[in-house]
Amino acid sequence: MKMNPKYIVVFGILMAVNLALKPCVAGAEADSAKVSKQRVIKTLVLIYNPVLVEKENKKLTEFMGWHDPYKQTLEAAKALNEASGGFAEFKIVKTIDLNKFPLKRDGFRYDEASYLDMWKHREKAHKEDSISYQAIFDENKITSQIMSGDVDEVWIWGAPYFGYDEYAMKLPGDKLFYTTANPWFYRPYDIPDCGRMVWVMGFNYERGVAEAVHSFGHRCEGILSLTVGKGKWYEAEPGNAWRAFSLQDVDHPGEAGVGNAHGGPNAQSGYDYAQRKSVMSTADDWLNYPNLTGKKTLINCENWGGPDYQLNYLKWYLSHLPKTQGITSGVYNNWWQYIVNYDEAVKLLPPPGGSLSKATQAMF
Repeated sequence: MKMNPKYIVVFGILMAVNLALKPCVAGAEADSAKVSKQRVIKTLVLIYNPVLVEKENKKLTEFMGWHDPYKQTLEAAKALNEASGGFAEFKIVKTIDLNKFPLKRDGFRYDEASYLDMWKHREKAHKEDSISYQAIFDENKITSQIMSGDVDEVWIWGAPYFGYDEYAMKLPGDKLFYTTANPWFYRPYDIPDCGRMVWVMGFNYERGVAEAVHSFGHRCEGILSLTVGKGKWYEAEPGNAWRAFSLQDVDHPGEAGVGNAHGGPNAQSGYDYAQRKSVMSTADDWLNYPNLTGKKTLINCENWGGPDYQLNYLKWYLSHLPKTQGITSGVYNNWWQYIVNYDEAVKLLPPPGGSLSKATQAMF
């Protein structure tokens, strides 16, 4: 039987398109393979821990009975390195102990007397509370260290009411690949533009290591919403991988994935890390990403264990973030690329359908 000539032409066109697309896909795969297989993050640690002259020259942490930030730094780095499956290595290249209170954006700075008085009378807390990241960078000559490659990111340790955020980030020109209506995703504040992505983590030595890792969890939520989520999170299209990963049974019965920084797939409310209720979840299936089968297992707090249910959950949560090689739908299968290797990652493989434009919704 003879084939109709017009169908031969159409078939020929389809074959040509298919052949043309194959090199593109192969090229994208090759580009993704060029990206760092392991990322060493040279980390500068700043510890704002002033000496209290009127309190027998004790440091603030000692006088208040708070945690040792040096020890917490090592424990937090270890937890994050392990959760990344060895892809990320947070290497502490310098630690600076600062005998001062940090400057706020409006020029105010606590001193010993005013801070201790405020601690007794919280209504005296200074407003506007926001710290001056610009001042921190200037006082510690951080911009030049980042631009030279000596430092990749900054961790700040301090006390309540010092005014820094759990995480802050700065992109060159404040440009994002996708527009977003959520200002919490992008938090540049007054961080200087260093020509590359800059992360500034804000940790609180009044709290434990769990809260530090918790802050890192929010960093992941922000940057993955801006990349894998295409500027969205739970509002993303139903088929979006980042949305599916984050689902909780309480809001999406029968669809639970891994959860978010505030709780697992079985959480009934925020910070519900010790929830014993079991739900069916695809959490363990995400360890096979992108080869998901949809298999579900019963998940409750015993999957991460106690007694520090928050810390153990957060390590469990972060360890479930996809971290295999290759790409799926134009997105890295290793989501840690966006979390700790953003500049190199998006240069070699720009987020699909994205176009750089200045952020219009952000925490400044």
